[in-house]
Amino acid sequence: MRRALPLFTMSLALVLIAGNPVMAQTGSPDEAPLNNRAVRKQDREVCTEAAVHKNIIRRNQAEFIRTCMAEKQGARKATAKKAASENRRARRQMAAEEWQAIVQVRNRERREQLERQAAKRADCNRQANEKKLRVKERRRFVKDCAAE
Repeated sequence: MRRALPLFTMSLALVLIAGNPVMAQTGSPDEAPLNNRAVRKQDREVCTEAAVHKNIIRRNQAEFIRTCMAEKQGARKATAKKAASENRRARRQMAAEEWQAIVQVRNRERREQLERQAAKRADCNRQANEKKLRVKERRRFVKDCAAE
């Protein structure tokens, strides 16, 4: 029991020193983004400090803080909108490139298929010429030969 009290006081002192609120405002880049409430609170603190530094009288501070927070929120929204727009543009560009690659493959396959069909028809025509078939018989022979 005697050792528990000093251990508890030392751990409490360590927590109080490490849990400095000023240190909590400066976050590392790998932290999760703040929620809206925390962002508004942080903006209000920053704007209040700016009002104090600019020596704005107390009766005008509320309006100054409101406009300051609105400007910060507007800038944040504009940045988010720009990032979303850039993201959409990049996704559209990737989709367009993928679609273009798909179309090229389709065109190449279609061209190869048409070339094979033309070669088959030419071979069937050659066979019809060798057999010396007449027009109606030739058409039927080429059609049946090419369908095989």
